[in-house]
Amino acid sequence: MQNKYKYFILYFGFLVLWSVMIIATDLLSNRNIEFQKDVLIKQAQTHFQDQINTRKWNAQHGGLYVRSQNSLKPNPYLKDNTLLAANGELLIKINPAWMTRQLSELLDTQGFHFRITSLNPINPINKANAFETRALKYIAQTSETEYYELQNGEKFRYMGALVTTKSCLPCHAHQGYVEGDIRGGISIELDREEYDAVVDFIHERVFILRGVITILLLSILFLIQKQLRSNEKLQEEVDKRTQEILSTKILLQEVLDTDLSFLMVVENEEIILANKTMLEFFGSKSLADFKRSHKKISNFFVKVDGEDFLEANMESQHWITYLHQNKTHKDLKILMLKDGEKRYFRPHVKEVNINNKTFSIIIFDEITKELENIEILEEKASRDTLTNLFNRGKFDDVLKQEIVLSKTLETPLSLIFLDIDHFKIVNDTYGHDAGDVVLKELAHLLHLNVRNGDFVARWGGEEFVITLQSTPVEYALKVAEKIRKEVENFTFTKGGKQTISLGVTQYRDNETAENLMKRVDSALYEAKESGRNRVVAK
Repeated sequence: MQNKYKYFILYFGFLVLWSVMIIATDLLSNRNIEFQKDVLIKQAQTHFQDQINTRKWNAQHGGLYVRSQNSLKPNPYLKDNTLLAANGELLIKINPAWMTRQLSELLDTQGFHFRITSLNPINPINKANAFETRALKYIAQTSETEYYELQNGEKFRYMGALVTTKSCLPCHAHQGYVEGDIRGGISIELDREEYDAVVDFIHERVFILRGVITILLLSILFLIQKQLRSNEKLQEEVDKRTQEILSTKILLQEVLDTDLSFLMVVENEEIILANKTMLEFFGSKSLADFKRSHKKISNFFVKVDGEDFLEANMESQHWITYLHQNKTHKDLKILMLKDGEKRYFRPHVKEVNINNKTFSIIIFDEITKELENIEILEEKASRDTLTNLFNRGKFDDVLKQEIVLSKTLETPLSLIFLDIDHFKIVNDTYGHDAGDVVLKELAHLLHLNVRNGDFVARWGGEEFVITLQSTPVEYALKVAEKIRKEVENFTFTKGGKQTISLGVTQYRDNETAENLMKRVDSALYEAKESGRNRVVAK
């Protein structure tokens, strides 16, 4: 299974488990809160049932007569509401409704309150409030006999329905009630502080539980992810060892894939593998055939004086060793003859280590056509009439070609941009003819101090520019400093002693020619601003 699918399943599984945990804790929380709400409802139902039982007991005895005391007044809405006892004492009749009213006033506390109410009360004091109206209408419109509300910030309110019985008709028949009608109810209010405390406790514990489970799941996720990555590293190591075991096949595949240029693999200066392109060039069917006929490929190298062309031995070093050491800062080439024609190649080398053995992979890219094109460009190029150097327009074309060549061969390209210090003084003091002599002699000095493959052009006025192919900026700095000293020590035929300021830079990947020139121009400007007669690199 691909790694991306493993991680997808892992993260998806984590999300599923975490979601299940959230849902489960929600269910647990809601279940416990519902239980606490049921407790409130049971309390209210118990209080309601107590009142119903008391009312039934009162009704079964046809009401109660009590002494008139403690400012107790008879029910004004009840017929025959008093009785004169034989001893002349006045007794007040207490029917179920009047008893409920008296009990509600007697038992009213901060945490508990109830009262009898109706949408059509005989006693106006029993008129329903907003909650009681909602409750009685709900009971009237449904088959329910109770209704409650539990809203945040308010007390728990409960309404139990009073069903009309036969004993109720003497007082309520005139209102149009018959047995079974809901004529009103008992409204109960309970303090919910304990309920809220328990709910807050439940929410707090659920939050903690979720946090603990989330941390646990994240820990498990981290451990599994760590194990997967460990397995991936182990698999990479296994693959690496497998590649080492199959190194011969890998090398052979590289040879087969690289068929446009010469390719050879060398161990201890001996060719152990070569591609088809190289063997066909020398007319050999196999590497063994090539070794029998030619022994060494360096036997075909043509010696070229004054150029960076490889020979069998370079500066007392084998050509492969020399190539390793100078591949980055020298424009090395190889000239060989094929059927009497000159064929030019640019060598590349890379060192690889396989199974504790060091190999050199060497590639010869043929550049015959490229060199011919460059020669044609040089022949047709416009030159500055005074110095016989290439002019600025031609330099722009050549610079683009140099950038393309640098990209193709993957070699560094550096620029030197220079300017004669205080050249205006030469023209003002000695005349323009003397200035022209200085420019021509400076052009000659530049040619003497650069390689044959380097490109020198007059940029304009007293400014000159030099391209150095296959040259890193560190080596270009050395060349620039050498030129600066040569000019400083030279006595011009007309104009005497002169100095120059130089800017140096190296081409960067995918950079335009315009940006490259801006950067080297900035380096020259800094050299002049910081005192002249110096080299600055950017």
